[in-house]
Amino acid sequence: MNATTVDSSRIKAFDLARGLAVLLMMLIHTLDFYGSSTVHETMIGASFKAFVGWPAASTFVFIMGIFVAYTPNATLAQGLKRAAMLFALGYVLNLFRGTIPMWLSIQMGLVTYEDLGPHTPLTEFLIVDVLQFAGIAFAVCSLLQHYLPNPKYWLATALLVNFVSPLLWDISTGNLYLDELLQIFWGYEAQGAIFPQFPWLTYPLVGMAFGGWLKTSSSLPDFFRRSFWIATTGMVIGLGIIFTDVEFHLADSLRGGPGLIICISCFTILVLCACQFIVNSIPHNPIFAILYTWSKYVTVVYIIQWLLVGWGLMIFGLQTMNSSQVLMAMLGVVVLSDLGMRVWVKATTSNNIQRHPTTSNNIKIADAQASA
Repeated sequence: MNATTVDSSRIKAFDLARGLAVLLMMLIHTLDFYGSSTVHETMIGASFKAFVGWPAASTFVFIMGIFVAYTPNATLAQGLKRAAMLFALGYVLNLFRGTIPMWLSIQMGLVTYEDLGPHTPLTEFLIVDVLQFAGIAFAVCSLLQHYLPNPKYWLATALLVNFVSPLLWDISTGNLYLDELLQIFWGYEAQGAIFPQFPWLTYPLVGMAFGGWLKTSSSLPDFFRRSFWIATTGMVIGLGIIFTDVEFHLADSLRGGPGLIICISCFTILVLCACQFIVNSIPHNPIFAILYTWSKYVTVVYIIQWLLVGWGLMIFGLQTMNSSQVLMAMLGVVVLSDLGMRVWVKATTSNNIQRHPTTSNNIKIADAQASA
């Protein structure tokens, strides 16, 4: 790193945190879809869902904001194009992980509509999950980065989103199609909006401000040290806000009140500080290598694990497993997702080499020169 800026490619803490977030998301998705109601109601099951689910997703989108701030030489058009691709990919994933396997299960007599309750192939397609959220959030972050290129404006926008969000919740027009669109922005889980923009947009905006200030920091240790104390203070403030109306702020971790969102944002910063301490204290090892790889190919791993979970329902059924079976399923999803990711990377790398042999040779020469 040079004397004026911090190079994010040297900060392995981000890759460690995102790799851990990917792992936790695989575990919580497996529990949600395969664990029986009895497992969900146990103290372990309820605690796991409460204290693993939201940190994983919030860390994931927080780091997305950091890397938006670090994207070199990216134009607004490139950012909006990537945002549109993420948004569309979310619905493609919905189709292949939920709609098609559910429809086939019904047609083959494996399940009935009564078994599925409120879920149908159409509702599975319309779910607003993290990729749809990430697409819109990426567009917002790109627009802010282009027109208001200052971290203090990004943080101010995050605070505005956080405190305005409760005013928008449950607003509806009575028009079925318009309300379906609005749920993307301020719906809730029962409506199929797992990650509504309000208040979840707070996390990538705070992450972008965090990344913007880190980018101009002259000392990485000093920056993380200051971040630790600022986040700790923020946690205290967030808890103070929560205690003004505990039921309101903690009603739902997926659509929590402003106090909870402040606590989660500050907790995420503390997680990054802890990861920075870990990578500085513990030598590189195979576990780090796996987590770094998952972080690098995060979208691939995310899609593969959802395809495994979605199509696995045709074999195992919805929420039918006991505790020991869920643990085995978690292990299976993690291992198979990792193997699937590695097969995909190997296949795409081979195709790129065949299509662009000259470029590949240049890369090899450059690598050899860098090693020398």
